[in-house]
Amino acid sequence: MTLKRTLSPFKLIISFVLCCVLLTVTAFASNGSTSYNKLLKSIEPKTESFVIAGETVTLRALALDDTTVKATIDKTTVTLSRTSARSGDYYWYEGSYTIPSVSANTKVGPITITATQGSRSESMSGAGFTVVDIDTEAETPTTAARGQQIQVTAQYADVFIDADRGEDYAAPYYYELPAGTIDYVKSKNATTYLLVSGRKVLISDVKILSSSASKGDNTISSVDAQSKNGYTVLTIDQTWPVPFNVETETINYKSSSSNTVTSYNATKVILTFDYTDGFDFSKISLPSSGMFSSASLSTRVKNGIKQAVITLTLRENQYYGCYSEYNGNTLTLRFLNPVDDLSGLRVVIDPGHGQNGGVNVDVGTSRDGYYESDLNLKKAKAIRDELESRGATVYMLDSHNTDLKDLYTRVDLAIDWEPHIYLSVHHNSTSAVTTSARGVEVYYNTPYSQPLAEALSQSIYGAYQKMDYGSGALNRGDKFSEFAVTRTKQFVAVLVEFGFMNNPNELSVLVDDDNLPLFAEATADAIEAFISGK
Repeated sequence: MTLKRTLSPFKLIISFVLCCVLLTVTAFASNGSTSYNKLLKSIEPKTESFVIAGETVTLRALALDDTTVKATIDKTTVTLSRTSARSGDYYWYEGSYTIPSVSANTKVGPITITATQGSRSESMSGAGFTVVDIDTEAETPTTAARGQQIQVTAQYADVFIDADRGEDYAAPYYYELPAGTIDYVKSKNATTYLLVSGRKVLISDVKILSSSASKGDNTISSVDAQSKNGYTVLTIDQTWPVPFNVETETINYKSSSSNTVTSYNATKVILTFDYTDGFDFSKISLPSSGMFSSASLSTRVKNGIKQAVITLTLRENQYYGCYSEYNGNTLTLRFLNPVDDLSGLRVVIDPGHGQNGGVNVDVGTSRDGYYESDLNLKKAKAIRDELESRGATVYMLDSHNTDLKDLYTRVDLAIDWEPHIYLSVHHNSTSAVTTSARGVEVYYNTPYSQPLAEALSQSIYGAYQKMDYGSGALNRGDKFSEFAVTRTKQFVAVLVEFGFMNNPNELSVLVDDDNLPLFAEATADAIEAFISGK
């Protein structure tokens, strides 16, 4: 139930394709060969982009500490300086390059970034830039932003789009619209409204407004930013409650038609406001203790819609989601600040299926007298205890004594509690008894949940290696999903399938209580690694 988001090319901004070359450097010593860490792990930007002559762009590279990093574009060399932002053992290096004053359609580049340490040197190369002549009014804004209006009545309305990648459910790259949001109707079918902004929403999530007059262009009059109670809070005053989106960068997908994320690094949060022609202030003042280090403002016209864009640079490479609320024309966005260790982390654990208080009993799959719901509950309790012993604050949904068969009830309970992470605990099965179905797999929907899914699948597979069954274990990896409990945009959400109950060998491992501490420790280790950026 997933929508995979296409990173739409910005018409007024950059388009740029970099082909990464991964190098493994091996030095030979007298006692054999020794493998060294790569000096250069990644470079940015990686997406196809256009630029304007005279524009200054940022070049970034993820490289080991104590390396010299330089970018070469045509005959210009730019030295990249190390920042405090890091990913594991690697630091982000940044440098600025000003596009030369050349005519439209001129190619600038290619670009090569090189990291050097002593006698070692590694490079990554890719395409350069294409200079374009952009007039912000060249694309005429739509005149259709008048007529019948709808207003969101659900706490959060899922957003669907026509230009999807085959998803059946809400787009993972479109933030849900909070109650109070107003948009214009373009067309309607039996279940959805297609809106002028390009979104589709369920009829059941909105109401028709009696007024049909145009609200005119929106203007953002102020943005107040504060850091308080573990959140960075943005309060945005504007003319009317327009639809908006919350996106993050940088995301790499398996292909342009796939929702599978191959790598994700949280560097920026991008807020886009539709029907908005500008700001009546020049800058945003950010708190030194908040999650954002800088902000920039811009406007554009996209698909005939005027948009204002606020780009926020993350102080650390961590993003957990966003909680939003409209109060009249004022939008409040709350982002959970990054935490340094588990003592500041809030986790919801959801034991999948359950007895549901005996009302709507849902045991999940069953094999040889074992019920999935019972195994889910045991592992959930063990994980809760392990996380709490390390300082995390945990809220475990009570699927045993209360009726939680409706999955959206589970999600709503989690949203109300406002966690950083939502962990749904499950066990897998196929129809036939077999030893070929095996392994751990972890599902995600939103791109920023993918790193946790990857960490969990690797760590739980590692736990299997400590058991007698180790040679039979399999890491099936992280996978894009459309599960109801993974689609929310307010927090990082994953669903873990710990193994296959229809595999007799794997079942014996899964039901052995002596293995519970190993599974719990592996789960907590992965979460701890995720929040530390390792």
